This record gives sequence, C-alpha cells and structure tokens, in this order.
Amino acid sequence: MKVVDSTFLISLLRNDERTLEKAKELDDEGGAATTVINVFEVAYGVFRGMSDPLRRLEAFERVVSNLDVFDLSYEAAMRAAEISGSLDRSGMGLDPLDSLVAAITLVNGAESLVTRNTSHFERIPGLNVEEH
Repeated sequence: MKVVDSTFLISLLRNDERTLEKAKELDDEGGAATTVINVFEVAYGVFRGMSDPLRRLEAFERVVSNLDVFDLSYEAAMRAAEISGSLDRSGMGLDPLDSLVAAITLVNGAESLVTRNTSHFERIPGLNVEEH
C-alpha cells in the first residue's frame, strides 16, 4: 500500500487532472492510505483559510473516507525523533510534521509515500518517495 501526503490530498480536492489520474491508478492497485498528520494539515488549512470551511471539510471527509488512515504510534513517534535528530545533526533539518509523516509511513510498511514535496522526503533513508 502507498501513503498519500497532504500535497496529494489538496490537489485531489482541487480536481487536479494529474492527481485524479494517480488516484485512479492507486485505486486500481488496491487503494491507498494517508496519515493522521496529513488529515490534520489539510483540515487545518480548510479551517484557517476557507470562506466556507464546512462545505470544504465535507469534501475532504469524502476523500479521506476512501483511504486507510494510519495513526501516530509510540514506535512512529520515536522513529520520527530519530529521523529529525539525524537530519538536524547533518544540517538537513526537516519540518517535524514531515518527519512524523515519514515515520508513520515507514513503521506501517508502506511501499512508498506519494507527494509533490519529493525534496522534503528523499533525504530520509529507507523511505521510497513517488511524485504525483
């Protein structure tokens, strides 16, 4: 199973043609997942910046209802801390939310993370990154 990140979810809500094609491909492969962190990021954006957040939130909830949502576990939190600490030491810091998304993806054994922010995630050892 592949995990889709916030960039994918936002593009899907915007009916981006390339993302819609990728979503069909993922459905044909058996579906996809996202993380509870990505749910937070997109919902926060809806509440923060939309003039009609309830309508947009309903659309987002329809999208999420078709995905598995991986939670943040103790193991993933520790893995995210390891990822962040290691990257910080090497001078390649990463947003803590991105570290959490990557760690959740890794501990759940996902095949890859589908994102438009490949440069954020490609520096994480062991994480397969796929651009959409």
